[in-house]
Amino acid sequence: MADEAHRRGETHGKCGECGLDIEWQTLRRAALAPPWLIEACHSPRNIVRRAFGTLVRTARPFRFWESIDLSLALSRRRLLVFVLAVLAMLHCFAATQRILERGWRPWAAPPAASVADACMIGRVALALVAPLSAYDGAGVVYAAHQATGKTDALGLVWESIPALAKAANPFQEGVITVKVVPVSPTQSIVHHAYPNARELLMPALRSSSTVVVPATLLAPLTLLFLPTSLRRARIRPRHFVRLMAYTTALLIPITACVYAADSVLRGLGAPGRSEIGFHVHPFGAFGEVNPAFILLILVFMLNAVWLTAAASRYLRLPNARGVGVVCALIPLLAACVLKITA
Repeated sequence: MADEAHRRGETHGKCGECGLDIEWQTLRRAALAPPWLIEACHSPRNIVRRAFGTLVRTARPFRFWESIDLSLALSRRRLLVFVLAVLAMLHCFAATQRILERGWRPWAAPPAASVADACMIGRVALALVAPLSAYDGAGVVYAAHQATGKTDALGLVWESIPALAKAANPFQEGVITVKVVPVSPTQSIVHHAYPNARELLMPALRSSSTVVVPATLLAPLTLLFLPTSLRRARIRPRHFVRLMAYTTALLIPITACVYAADSVLRGLGAPGRSEIGFHVHPFGAFGEVNPAFILLILVFMLNAVWLTAAASRYLRLPNARGVGVVCALIPLLAACVLKITA
């Protein structure tokens, strides 16, 4: 159809189903999608590389949304791959935070180098598999060392695998039995590992994360309060599906900010900072800046820029800047009210 219109000298036309105004030259471009986009109709062999390529380009939201046309066919499977790539990045962030954490060590005196290496291997393995576990892999391996007396790194890790598997269970609570060493026909010594891993986030940031994450993911739905503008712009449900799928990319900079704030505040070492609960006042009880308030401001600015870019370059809505600011503010305020009143 586009080629026939081009031969007739026509530059614009209307869709026979929805009435959307279409520029034929745009329709004739390669599948209406740049080659780096996850939804581009190219070989599926490079879909993982394109998923991360799309994720990188979301760092420039105005150019990103300008590259996507409303007429582009929706690919739910490819969008699912993109969301899985985002979740993989979040998992890597949490695992890295767990591996690099400082503070508690399972030994009172420095052990042999091979034992320390085995403890680090156990910490890395458990962090990669279950970064939210309440157990430290180093403590599990060191308990196995105390039970067996082994100093060989690989042998010690091998002995710790059953206990590490229990520690990776998200429903595991209390102590874990690492080894039962019989000392007589009627007596035995039981060696345990305890849930002594440090929490990934301090209470203030952990509470605020439960506010900013739902507010960010649900922010595109705030556009439904503009039915007249959506109707005039010929916006369909598939456009919301695409917008919400790519909005998950915002979780990566939000998570990076949360972990960076946690590291900075722990490094400052003020006791009050680790005990502040969620509240929206700029300052805490001890006079320090409230990290939850700073996080709310940063997330609001990030969401406002993202939604402004989507409204102006993708959805082509009027007053896109005001739409982006309001749609970013409403879910944050609603999430704060629900959190405070809960």
